[in-house]
Amino acid sequence: MTHTVLLILAVIAAWALWRGFVRPALPPARSAFDTRHDVDTDGEISVGQLGMPADIAAQAERYMPTEEGLLEVAVAFAGIEPTRFSFVDLGCGKGRALILAAQLRFRRLIGVEIVPALAGIARANLARLGVAAEVHTGDAARFVFPPEPVVLFLFNPFKAATIGAVIEVLRAARSPELVVIYHAPEHGKLLDASGFLTRLGSPRGWGGRRGVAVWRGTGKLASGVARDAGRPC
Repeated sequence: MTHTVLLILAVIAAWALWRGFVRPALPPARSAFDTRHDVDTDGEISVGQLGMPADIAAQAERYMPTEEGLLEVAVAFAGIEPTRFSFVDLGCGKGRALILAAQLRFRRLIGVEIVPALAGIARANLARLGVAAEVHTGDAARFVFPPEPVVLFLFNPFKAATIGAVIEVLRAARSPELVVIYHAPEHGKLLDASGFLTRLGSPRGWGGRRGVAVWRGTGKLASGVARDAGRPC
């Protein structure tokens, strides 16, 4: 092989390498959900990218959108009528679960998100779809649950300490009926040990650490009235 041919091949290789480095990366494909509703709920955002103070970040988990269909399956498994319940999503992110809850016709929709940028995106998404929902920017462990039947939705939003704090808030709540839907229930054993929540199980095909589990309790049990009588949930 002549020196000229080797030089040409080297130039071609260098050009190809340069093209590979400088060519802009294609944006990730938009999900069917976001395309259909013209909203922004896609993406996986690490804790480090969320811009939270260190003490809050230590108890946070990454953002991921709720899988379409999951909430409908979990609600059916719980055997409840959504129109009787307020839906509360702690760590609501960009609001996809609130949109899905609106489609199921929950009586009231409430989201709590500590990251202002995510809460703003959630509000914009909901407004675009004309969904009447409350999105509060703040600490989920300080949220006061309304005195009405509640479905609490969690998509593995927090580490154990914050889940424990939320359980104590639920214990003091006055909601007359309570259902917890916990997607990717990393700390489900804390709910099992609460003394006022009973695990109903998981819908068929949705079990395991990355699936969804459902618990049920009552406001009386949470406040300690019926629990003192020794009645199971």
